[in-house]
Amino acid sequence: MADPVALKSSVLFHLRDVLRAQSFVEVVTPVARNADLGPGRRAPAQLGGGRFLRAMIGPALRVNLEHHPRVFEIGPCFRPEPPDDLHAPEFTMLDLYAANETFENLFALAEELVAPHLPHTPVRISVADRIRDHFGTDLRTEPLGDLPARLARHLSLSPDTPVKDVLGRYVEQELEPLSAGAAVFLTDYPLGGDEPCARRTPGTTAVLNRFELLVDGIEVVHGYEDEPDTAAFTERARAADLYDDEQRLAREAVDAGRVPAVSVGLGIGVERLCLAASGTRDIRRFRQSPQF
Repeated sequence: MADPVALKSSVLFHLRDVLRAQSFVEVVTPVARNADLGPGRRAPAQLGGGRFLRAMIGPALRVNLEHHPRVFEIGPCFRPEPPDDLHAPEFTMLDLYAANETFENLFALAEELVAPHLPHTPVRISVADRIRDHFGTDLRTEPLGDLPARLARHLSLSPDTPVKDVLGRYVEQELEPLSAGAAVFLTDYPLGGDEPCARRTPGTTAVLNRFELLVDGIEVVHGYEDEPDTAAFTERARAADLYDDEQRLAREAVDAGRVPAVSVGLGIGVERLCLAASGTRDIRRFRQSPQF
């Protein structure tokens, strides 16, 4: 394998180079946050004010659209769960937001950022099309209806499993394996999943403008168009128990007109991208100075 320090440096240089060429401004948001977001979601930090280490960059970056229409951050995030080969306790995320941008342009930007580092040419698979073909429900024209219950039976899950968990398990078991020896963009996610801030695709009933990139079964990228209807977003987020203090602050900024309602967001796991580039599956190789 290539020198992991040099590879990570090259990846970071390329990411910044592409974004700066497209007029993105690099910003820095707080690593120690005021909100803990609930049990098990953030690691506590022994700092004044009882703060918590961020798990993802998210809304604190989005509100910076008040100052510049294209912003990005590359910084540390922390995982409270036990680590394994693909999950480090501290990891690096690139997050970006762009105001008044289209979903397709975001998808193209994601490809430009990551494709040079991938061993496979990415292909695109529609989650909604797979569901239509295998379960007979066309989410572009039909509501979810009893689809979550049928998916739960298909996956041998309890009938009272939350919808977001059913959809997550379906993607994990049925679609992620399609990325073995390949790079796959999953698009057209169903309504009700674990990304409630994504916009419902115009002209559809239950499809979201959201995508993820999987490389050899590893999630590397996630992207979405923000739901411009803040009331609809709040309702969906609360239904999935994913509406928190930071989402509230972002909504207030949008409702007050300080932040554009129309925007897109993208996240890239930097160490995950290095795994894909190197063809390895041990994230510890890309943690510099782990003895500290």
